[in-house]
Amino acid sequence: MQHMKRRKRMSAILLVVSLLAFVFLGSVLAGCGEDTTTTAPATETTAGETATTAGETATTAGGDGEALVIGAALGLVGDAAPGDVPFAEALEYAVDAINKTGGIAGHPVELVVKDIKSDPALGATVAKELLDGGAQIIIGPAFPGMGAGVVQTAAKAGVPVLCGTSTQPEYVVIGGTKAYMLAFGDNVQAAAAAEYALAQGYKTVYTLVSPDLSYTERLPEFFAATFENGGGQVVGTDNFSIGQQDFAAQVTKIAALNPAPDVVYTGMFPPDVAVFVKQLRAAGVESVLIGADGCDQQPLIDFAGVDAEGIVFSTHGFPTEGSAFKAFIDGLTGFQGKAPDAPALASLGGDAMDIIVAAVEAAGSIDPKAIGAALENLENVDVVNGTMTYKGTNGVPQKTVAVVAVENGAFVLKDQMVPSFIPEP
Repeated sequence: MQHMKRRKRMSAILLVVSLLAFVFLGSVLAGCGEDTTTTAPATETTAGETATTAGETATTAGGDGEALVIGAALGLVGDAAPGDVPFAEALEYAVDAINKTGGIAGHPVELVVKDIKSDPALGATVAKELLDGGAQIIIGPAFPGMGAGVVQTAAKAGVPVLCGTSTQPEYVVIGGTKAYMLAFGDNVQAAAAAEYALAQGYKTVYTLVSPDLSYTERLPEFFAATFENGGGQVVGTDNFSIGQQDFAAQVTKIAALNPAPDVVYTGMFPPDVAVFVKQLRAAGVESVLIGADGCDQQPLIDFAGVDAEGIVFSTHGFPTEGSAFKAFIDGLTGFQGKAPDAPALASLGGDAMDIIVAAVEAAGSIDPKAIGAALENLENVDVVNGTMTYKGTNGVPQKTVAVVAVENGAFVLKDQMVPSFIPEP
C-alpha cells in the first residue's frame, strides 16, 4: 500500500493487490502477529439460513487499543465468487500485514468474513450477524442486487458500507442510503475502453448484452454512448445469457455483417467469453473483442487458448515493475502460497484496507459514524491502484482505468487513463 509505505508503522511492508467482475463460480479465506489469537477457518449455520464464516479472523497484533472490527458479507460460492474470493483473500493478507505493524492508529484489526452464498435473501441476515459481532465497517458482495440488504441493514445501525469488487454505479444508492465503491464505475471503465478503441482508429462496433446482470447489461450501453460521442457507429446489438454454451446464433449474425465490425464489445466474462471467442474465430470473424474487468483473469487465456490473442479489456491496475500493484500481488502470492486467479479484482482488497486506514486516521476514532463522515471527505488517498477520491462524489470514486490486451499468450498493459467523456450512470 503506497500511503502506508510513507508511515513509520508500514515502512517494512508494501501492500498491493490480487476485480464484476469474474472466473467460473466458486471459493474461500484468515490473520496474525505478536500476541495474536486467530480463530481458524470455520463454518457456522445460523437462523435456518446457512452462512459460512470463511476464515473468521480475530487478531490482536501490535496495538493495544480497542479492536477495529471489519465485517465482510461476501459471496464465496455462486455468481459473486469470481470477484469475492480473490478479494477476501487479499483482505486477509492486508489485515495480517497491518496488524504486524501495529494495527491502525494503535487499534488491532479483526476481519470477519461471512458467506452470503451469492443469495440476495441472505444479505440482511448475514449483515446483522456481523453487526451483532461488533463490526464498525461493513463490506458488501460483488453485485448490488446481492448487496441491497447488506447496505440497508448496516445503514439502520449507522455503520458505513464499502462495496467490494462491484463496478456497478447503482450500488451506491441501491440500499436507499449512500455506500462507497472501491472500484471505478462501469460507466467509467466502458468509456475508457471506447476512447481507447477510437484512438486505434476503430469506427464500428457490434455489442452483446445480457440482462441477467446490470454489469453485462449496462457496460455495452456505456461503451456505445462514448463510442458514438467520439464519432464511432454502433452497427448492431444482440442478447446472450450468462452461462450460455453455444453462441452460434450470435456469431452467425456478426459473421453476416459486411463489412465486419471493427470491434465486438461485451461485458461477458470467463468461462462464457472463452467459449464465445473460440466460436467467433472459428466462423472467420477477426473483429477485435473488447471486454471489461471480468476478463482480467488467467482462465481467459487458459480456456480460450490461441483465440484469446488480441482480446482487449479495461481493468483496475497492472503489475508494472516497481508498482504498488506488483508489490501487493507479490506479497499476497507469498502469503497464500499461490498467485491469485484474478489479481486486479484481488487488488481491490488492498484498496479497501488503504481506504479504511485513511478513514480511521482522519476520523481519529473507530466510531462507525465518525468513520462514515471521514470516508465522505477522503481525497487523493494513495492505494494499490493509484489514488482514490470520494470528496465531491456520490460514492463512486475518482480512479484511473487500465487498458490491457492479450499478446503472445500474456497480458500486456496498453494504456492508463481517466476518460474525457463519461456517460451518466
